[in-house]
Amino acid sequence: MLLSSLLALVTALAPFTPIPKPSTAADAIARIRTEWTRDLHSKKLDAIVMLYAPDAVFLTPNGERFTGRPAIRELCRKAMDTFTSDLTFHSIVSEGSGNLAYDSGDFWETLVKLSDGSKSEGRGNYLMVFKRQPDGNWLIAQQVWTESTPAHP
Repeated sequence: MLLSSLLALVTALAPFTPIPKPSTAADAIARIRTEWTRDLHSKKLDAIVMLYAPDAVFLTPNGERFTGRPAIRELCRKAMDTFTSDLTFHSIVSEGSGNLAYDSGDFWETLVKLSDGSKSEGRGNYLMVFKRQPDGNWLIAQQVWTESTPAHP
């Protein structure tokens, strides 16, 4: 009786620590989309590159393929050295199954050219494919952009 009373008292006095819920694909996609936009605008090159899987592929609207973090880093570096981006994603559909997930939607972007301060507006569609890594984290495996209105000449 004493042991059960003591156990009940210790349990009642112990701070309640909820067990963290594993991140769902939808939660991970929303977080990555937000971080990607913020990191691009804030020019956090290393942070944005780490959102990609080591062997990720980025396909640009003009058909160029950038494979691997070093190539994607260089693409992002050039963009950040040339423009400041104000980007808004509008996700239309996100789904996941097993270790793969995707997010597809529209984007709107205002680019400010650093050399002269001129602004250009652009919009288009995007598709991001995510892959859950062995450590449980989700990273971008493939990213494709289309432009319906070019944001830069």
